[in-house]
Amino acid sequence: MSRKIFGLIALTAAIAQIKAPTMFLWDTLIGIEKTERTQKFEVHTKSAGRIKAPLVSKREKGVLIEKQAFEVTMYEPPMLKIYTINYAEELFEQGFGQTQYDDYTSIAKQELAKQLKELKDIAARTKLYMLSTLITTGVCPVEDGKQGIKYGDFNKEILSGTDAFNDPNCDIIAYLEKKQLEIQKKTGIVIDTLIVHPDVTDAIMKNKYVIEYLKMTNANLFQVNHRVEKTPSGEKLIAFLPKLNMTIYSYVDWVRNPDEDEEVDLLPSGTIIGVKKGSFSCHYGALAVRSEAGKRATVHVKKEVVITRYPDDSNDDLIELNSAPLIMPEDAQGWFCAEVLA
Repeated sequence: MSRKIFGLIALTAAIAQIKAPTMFLWDTLIGIEKTERTQKFEVHTKSAGRIKAPLVSKREKGVLIEKQAFEVTMYEPPMLKIYTINYAEELFEQGFGQTQYDDYTSIAKQELAKQLKELKDIAARTKLYMLSTLITTGVCPVEDGKQGIKYGDFNKEILSGTDAFNDPNCDIIAYLEKKQLEIQKKTGIVIDTLIVHPDVTDAIMKNKYVIEYLKMTNANLFQVNHRVEKTPSGEKLIAFLPKLNMTIYSYVDWVRNPDEDEEVDLLPSGTIIGVKKGSFSCHYGALAVRSEAGKRATVHVKKEVVITRYPDDSNDDLIELNSAPLIMPEDAQGWFCAEVLA
């Protein structure tokens, strides 16, 4: 084992071989992941079927400061930097814990693989936070939440009275059909997936209009799943509506919110998201990285680049993952978000 294994090329190649964690929301919504050839790239997307330049501004306490926003057609996503202490190289160089029965080179390799997986998982969870914030607020947070990019108008509905899903007179099927048609007329996108917070599930299953569908001669109008348990990625298949060609899932997962520095539900309580599978994309800006202090930065067309750092002001050497992700919708009007419990 040579020290070259801790070089940029070797570490970057190694992390590319590590499988990203399974994440229901990401796997369902992200249809394309594209590595751009430049640090700054075009970010034109659509809003109601029309090409529109997005707005960029600061975020404060999770809110985009729109009065300071400006339009962009080219954008350079801020670099995401995640690091961990480089224990693997210490093991390799010092033979820490070596005995006549130990192969510390093998131990160092195992430690390196463990640390790279940890970095990969943290990066994936950070992108998941970006995606969940975009679909629930209309703004994609970047730069650890300090900045945001807004692709178009976003109106989160708050249902009350007889419109609320837990009201006995709410026609849930009619509401979903109306929203599906509205979005199709605006964008050409047909919603095929409904993702709901688990506390909405009972309201759907006990709704009298849903129950009436079950009693109809054509029982396939609404198929309900009572048996499938939640998977490790937090989702549970609830039902399929052939009439709308729409699948309903309940979903719960948590992520650290940098705005509050605490864990929060990715999908807020009482919330539903209507979306088309694969209608979002993640673009990765090219990365200008110095492989060593004092050397010129070189540009890497990669989703992620991993380097080692040896800070002068610290006794700890670091392994650092760099990435510049930006999530974009196919159309800024191509999904809906609503609070449905009164």
